[in-house]
Amino acid sequence: MIDPKAVTTFAQYNEDIILAALLHDVKNGFYIDVGANYPAIDSVTKYFYDRGWSGINIEPVKRLHTDLQKERPKDVNLQCGLGDKKGSVVFREYLDKVGHSTFEVSQKKAHSDKFSDYEVPVTTLKQIFNEYKPSKVHFLKVDVEGYEYEVVAGNDWAKYRPEVICIEANHVAQDWSSILLNNKYKLFIKDGLNEYYVANESWHRTKAFPERAILLDYHALKQHQAQSWEDDSKELTRLHKIVAETTSAPEIKTAHIKQVEALSLANRSYLGRLKRAIIGLSIDWLRYKKNAKK
Repeated sequence: MIDPKAVTTFAQYNEDIILAALLHDVKNGFYIDVGANYPAIDSVTKYFYDRGWSGINIEPVKRLHTDLQKERPKDVNLQCGLGDKKGSVVFREYLDKVGHSTFEVSQKKAHSDKFSDYEVPVTTLKQIFNEYKPSKVHFLKVDVEGYEYEVVAGNDWAKYRPEVICIEANHVAQDWSSILLNNKYKLFIKDGLNEYYVANESWHRTKAFPERAILLDYHALKQHQAQSWEDDSKELTRLHKIVAETTSAPEIKTAHIKQVEALSLANRSYLGRLKRAIIGLSIDWLRYKKNAKK
């Protein structure tokens, strides 16, 4: 039986747990996900969407954007890229490893997988804020395979200030950290893949963070584990139903009762039971002798 307190998480590197621990008291919050990728697999925002949050997903890959449209109807889903200015940029989509897809030239040279190059419209984070006018952004997540500098450089940080920023930092093509630090954000966590920055005015969110994160992680069930449990539960329910239907069928039930009655000694006389016992012991003895000779 699964722990009733268990929560399903979806992010690849516990990003949703970290963000949930920081934003623990926010109900129906708002996020911006730049490089949203899949609606559920390795998603940083799926955990929050399931809890009533909504947001803006930026995803240039058409098939992923289509999936987001189907599975995230409460979100604004945009098929475009973000950069430091409006225009269009050649995008490389890796067909078998879509998570490596990128605008960044250096990252295009780093992979030899099958790809398709095509132009994608690009806008800026500042323009997204101007156009959609979210009253509050609780967190911004950026994962654009080396194009992070352009995304960060494209915002007016004095005016538009997400409380928390989760940004992938394992292949920095151009340093963007100084932009955030110079705009009154502090580095809170650096986990080897992502860096988490918290706005100075929201630094109170880091208080008692370890306790909340540990508790959340203790009850966390990864998506593939939850899916396996759900599949097993469905199969067990199906088998129980088959057994119940089979044993309740009159003809099956009658045949089963007759078989049990034929083997039962309950209604036999003393001599009949003794005879059956002698026959049984004789058969067991003969089997024993046969096996002993082998």
